[in-house]
Amino acid sequence: MGRMADARKRSRRPGKAGRPSPEPPAPPGAPSTADRPPAGDAGAARTEGSIVLPSSGLAADVLAQPAAAAIAAEPAATAPGPAPAGERPAAGAPSPAPGAQSLSFFAAPAQEQRVAAEDTEHLATFVLDKEEYGVDVRQVQEIRRVGEITAVPRAPEFVRGVINLRGRILPVLDLKRKLNLGEVGVDRAARIVVVRTQGRMLGLLVDGASQVLKVPVSRVEPPPEEVVERGGDYIRAVAKLDDRLIILIDLERILAQELREAPVATGA
Repeated sequence: MGRMADARKRSRRPGKAGRPSPEPPAPPGAPSTADRPPAGDAGAARTEGSIVLPSSGLAADVLAQPAAAAIAAEPAATAPGPAPAGERPAAGAPSPAPGAQSLSFFAAPAQEQRVAAEDTEHLATFVLDKEEYGVDVRQVQEIRRVGEITAVPRAPEFVRGVINLRGRILPVLDLKRKLNLGEVGVDRAARIVVVRTQGRMLGLLVDGASQVLKVPVSRVEPPPEEVVERGGDYIRAVAKLDDRLIILIDLERILAQELREAPVATGA
């Protein structure tokens, strides 16, 4: 009992047991205790517009607080939108991050320009007297080697005869003689160009077949007037290639008489 009484006396002495213990020194750079807000002013240190949530309760009760109503009344912060199309960033403005994706009205992706295909003429060409002639490939049925040609008595001199083309009798015209360019020599280079025009089929004997090609219409020009006036009315155009010229002929004009007299072809 005596010890307990002594302990009570010591606790009642001022300056010793009742004196608060000194706080340990604060590390350098740390705020002093004088700058800290008092424990009772913790609510004042909170950020303006915050809500103190109770330890328990319903959400409806929390939202009914005056602080919650004040926050709901404040306008929401709008996110920065894209700059108007007429405004450009300043010279000193920071550039976007390397991995960021951005849209720019001034640097739109270049669209691939499709060049429209130029109109062309599809030609089948052949040789007459070392010159190259051409006709519309749609008029050509086939090109074949020269076989046996049966002569026809009292036929015009440019008609070399007839051939049997898969069971059809087909007249063969010497196109070189028809154009007053001489006569086609029947050799290994000679060919018969089977043409179809106005529903009729004829064989044209030529010095040789050249090729089938496409020529842009920009390289096709009408024939000179001097050529047309001197019996060249069968020439409808001249195609200009890089290394040569091709004379385009009008078969219907050349074979006008033969087309009137020849029988109509009924098969392919």
